[in-house]
Amino acid sequence: MSEDSKMSGNLPNNTQLADEEIVKSHVELTKIKHEPTKNFLMAPLVFVFLFGCLIFVCSIQLAYSTNYFQLHPPIEVVELSPEEKEALRLERKITSGEKIFAARCASCHQANGLGIEGQFPPLAASEWVTADAGVIANVILKGLKGEIVVNGKTYGTSAAVNMAAVPISDREIANVSTYVRQAWGNSAPEVTEDLVSELRSEYSSKQDQWVGNELRALYSDSFGN
Repeated sequence: MSEDSKMSGNLPNNTQLADEEIVKSHVELTKIKHEPTKNFLMAPLVFVFLFGCLIFVCSIQLAYSTNYFQLHPPIEVVELSPEEKEALRLERKITSGEKIFAARCASCHQANGLGIEGQFPPLAASEWVTADAGVIANVILKGLKGEIVVNGKTYGTSAAVNMAAVPISDREIANVSTYVRQAWGNSAPEVTEDLVSELRSEYSSKQDQWVGNELRALYSDSFGN
């Protein structure tokens, strides 16, 4: 007989039964939890409901204040009066004309409209600019050659300074003409795109540049002839 057997044989039977009871108790404890307290879930559920309502209300408010999360919300439309609309239209036209002038005309007539003495005539305080709108429109459409007198000084004595036709659209001609007629102290009505279109069609067969005397005769009322 082994030593273990001898030792176990020497233990009283009630000790073995006590070990079995302990094991059973542990097994039962792992299976059975304590009985739930009555209504123990009521308070947490109330808080969850209230918290959910708060999130919902805040989401609606946030969506409303951020224009429903649009990245670029539409700009608020401001209703303008007819006079304000007309002023805005003319302002945009002049702004466009100024850009065209800077790109195509300023190198000769200068940004200040004073031109280059003896070569390119000034546009400021020039009757060629503020006369009938057809004068400046025709000059841009077909160009200008020969001598002209501007503010008491003669220009165009050399063929090298003759003005060539400017290859731009009717709208661009109307815009730049309007700018020139209202810049540097000039004060003359705007040039319309329709007028430029009519002149382009009327003189479509004209191949050569205008001569100063031709335009003065054509618009004699404007030049006081």
